Amino acid sequence: MAHQGEKGLRGRLKFGIKLGLERIKKMLELAGNPQERFKAIIVGGTNGKGSVSHMLAKVLSESGYKVGLYTSPHLVSYRERIRVDGMPISEHDFERLANWAEEIARRVERDEGLDAPTEFELLTLMACQYFCDECVDISVMEVGLGGRYDATNALSPMLSILTIVSLDHTDRLGRTHLEIANDKIGITRPDVPLVTAEHKFGVLEFIQSYCYLHRIPLRVVGKDVRWKKLWASYEGICGDYKTWRSIYPELKCSLGGDFQFSNLGCVVAAVELLRQMGMGITEERFRVGVGNVKCYGRLDVLHRNPFVVADGAHNPAAASSLSRALRTLFPYKRLGLVIGIMSDKDVYGILGALAPLADVIFATQAQTERAFKAHELARAASMWGKPVHVHDSVQRAYEAAREWAEDEDMVCVTGSIYVIGELPEYQHLALQPI
Repeated sequence: MAHQGEKGLRGRLKFGIKLGLERIKKMLELAGNPQERFKAIIVGGTNGKGSVSHMLAKVLSESGYKVGLYTSPHLVSYRERIRVDGMPISEHDFERLANWAEEIARRVERDEGLDAPTEFELLTLMACQYFCDECVDISVMEVGLGGRYDATNALSPMLSILTIVSLDHTDRLGRTHLEIANDKIGITRPDVPLVTAEHKFGVLEFIQSYCYLHRIPLRVVGKDVRWKKLWASYEGICGDYKTWRSIYPELKCSLGGDFQFSNLGCVVAAVELLRQMGMGITEERFRVGVGNVKCYGRLDVLHRNPFVVADGAHNPAAASSLSRALRTLFPYKRLGLVIGIMSDKDVYGILGALAPLADVIFATQAQTERAFKAHELARAASMWGKPVHVHDSVQRAYEAAREWAEDEDMVCVTGSIYVIGELPEYQHLALQPI
């Protein structure tokens, strides 16, 4: 059951997404600028930023630092988004800070003449205050949307990370990779290092030129950090990594899928830069951190015999990565695809990457107004000539798929974090320590 603080935050969803830093900066100012009491790393990009944030937070925590982690969206509860050393914020502290943040938001509306602050802005304020209260040494802040005008960009980072740039939120960030990159690179600061895994022709050149003009030290994964793949499975990856100053033979990460190699490369580069800044991260603690990281909703194997896999792929690039993982990492006879997509996403792009693999499709929708209707999704999915079943709840679609699957088959649940968050397995997993 949602508590009063969560209800209040959901009530702010009606204010939508408002890009801009004026409101969050004013709220932080009224709160006494808690974000100035700890160091911060900002992690942006279209895909991979959640995995990178979790890896880096785990490495820093294993290295003896007290670490705040701020991520979005959540699977089950807002409390998942705000963690210290892997532990989610308590119900009591969440309620206290939600009520406190709501009062500050009302002051901003009433006394400052600004627009109503959004749900994400209140959560960002709450995270900063909680990390201040808990006296964290450093926080890892995952960007919510874009970069330049995202609420997390009100902080002054010691390091910025930009994973990759893909087409998503094109109505807000731009219709091309370059336009989106121009927004996302706004998380950088002069003289503050940037790590990027972006490699597309034209986009990387833009990032390099921007960093040169704005005096931003740049490290490029694939150039300054290289790796040789040793193996990859749904249980993790292993590679030989080499940087501009070190080598890491047989470096293992507990997050599965080939797409994690470049994400791990971002963390390798970040660790090298943090060491150069004087942070004490030994190779042993680094290996322990990436070898034991958890990040729910990323190629999660929930059951075996048959395999049940959940992945929050919500745009074509993420769906393509998931498709490759399903084709190369899992042994199965038939695939049942349980899929629900948000209405503001590229429905046909996501389906195009995943529907060809499926033997049967279970079209569904999450319990949110943003959901693309299940019957409309089924109509779109029928273009691929596969049997399609329609279920207006994720639970019913999931149950139907589990009944359909035999021991040698696989069920994959995907399309949105909101969809997989309605699976019964996450009701107890989501708030576990990570």
